[in-house]
Formats: sequence, C-alpha cells, structure tokens
Amino acid sequence: MGAQQYSINRKNIQDNYHHIHTEKAQVELPIILLEKLILSGALPGNECRCLDDAARKTLWQSLLLSSLQGEQSRCR
Repeated sequence: MGAQQYSINRKNIQDNYHHIHTEKAQVELPIILLEKLILSGALPGNECRCLDDAARKTLWQSLLLSSLQGEQSRCR
C-alpha cells in the first residue's frame, strides 16, 4: 500500500467515524423506560432534544426526583 493510498484510507475512516458519531436518531420509548434511563444515568438529560410534551414532563420529573434523592442521601 503506497503512502498516498494509506493517507486517503485513513481520511475516509476518520470521516466515517465522525459521521457515525454525529448522526442523530429519533426513537419512541415507553415513558417508564425513558424515566429509568434518565434515573440510572444512562441517558443524560442534556442529550435529549426535540422532546414532545410527555417526554419533556418525564425528563423534568426524573431530573427533579434524582436531585431530591441526592439531597436525601447527603442529609443522612
């Protein structure tokens, strides 16, 4: 493999990696699953965009609940 061909292949790999990791997917989840993902920390609230009313309400309630749980553990 020549130096020029290696350079081109490496650029293609980098471009593909960047494209894959910046693409967005819209999904529909049951509210209870969304709540569990947020409360477990698996889905950070700041990663959620374009929420419908139910998702927005779940997000805020979950974030408030998790912050209250954190407060309670510090008070014990």
